[in-house]
Amino acid sequence: MLFSEDYWTNLSRMVAEALRLTPGELERLRKNRVAELIGAIPALAECSDADRVAIQHVITYVAAMRLEEIFDHRREDDRPLAARLERISHFPGGNRKIIQRGMDLLTLVMISGYERSLVADRRKGVYNPVTSGVWDIDTERSRLIRAVRTVPSPEMDAILDVEGALRGSWNG
Repeated sequence: MLFSEDYWTNLSRMVAEALRLTPGELERLRKNRVAELIGAIPALAECSDADRVAIQHVITYVAAMRLEEIFDHRREDDRPLAARLERISHFPGGNRKIIQRGMDLLTLVMISGYERSLVADRRKGVYNPVTSGVWDIDTERSRLIRAVRTVPSPEMDAILDVEGALRGSWNG
């Protein structure tokens, strides 16, 4: 199954209907590169039931954005980086290298966001895992960039590439 603009338009419409998003929320979802990548990974990796997996993962992502008080990082989340994305990391079959590449890009977006919000989080008293020292962010970032660049995927890069992930925001 190939991922296309039509596929994303249809998938985001179904998610919006299931979650009763407003037209404005649907438009923001359609423009959200992180959400689009989450929806694309199962199709790009040619997973079994890619459409079902994509919808489940995007719904989880949207719920996490709406319920930040539940899904924001807590000290209990200071585990390996991949653990933060566990809820959207289940894929039946598919190309494991493409799946891992997509998850690595999402992880880059996540840690870049933590780094950018460091000062504001301190000011607001919000917990930020970068300050805990549990992760060596420079080492992790380098490892993730190398891993992504090792597995070419122009289709994935058209949605979100390394540079976009480093500049990106988890909220899209």
